Amino acid sequence: MHRKWWNLIRIRTIETGAEPGGGEPPQTEPPQSDPQANTGGEGDEKLGEHGMTALKNERRANKSLREQLAAANARIKEFEDRDKTDAEKASERIASLEKSNNGNAAKALRYEVAVDKQLPKVLAERLQGSTREELEADADNLLKLVNVQNKPNVKPDPSQGKGGDPKPHSLSEAISAYYK
Repeated sequence: MHRKWWNLIRIRTIETGAEPGGGEPPQTEPPQSDPQANTGGEGDEKLGEHGMTALKNERRANKSLREQLAAANARIKEFEDRDKTDAEKASERIASLEKSNNGNAAKALRYEVAVDKQLPKVLAERLQGSTREELEADADNLLKLVNVQNKPNVKPDPSQGKGGDPKPHSLSEAISAYYK
């Protein structure tokens, strides 16, 4: 039993970089890895055959350790939660769900305002505000900026394209037309 706890502490120490019994609270979720970490990144082809093998082995070991860490954190959470009453567990779950619900409602409102104001979908996440009125005002400001950037600043050159005068067929015709 004692050895299992020591291994859990060692795993958490490696992950957080803190000393056992340190001042920082332990993380309850493993950190999110970079999506490029498990795929071939830039420069991987320069490693050669042995380097690629070593890199693949390292990534495989890293994935295994992350899975072990997640399992260990889940086990620690179980031990922390075993002394809680059902009411405390339910209140934590309700708080978590309310936080998620509020985030989803705010996101839905941003997209609603973006659709109503005919704002491009990619700009909907950039809207700021907590009420519909604030979001609409921000959408109006954002639309003004988008429309200003989309207006062409260059005036057309009348000498380009089809003009009123026919093109000369030879150099001598062009010279005589210039001096007329």
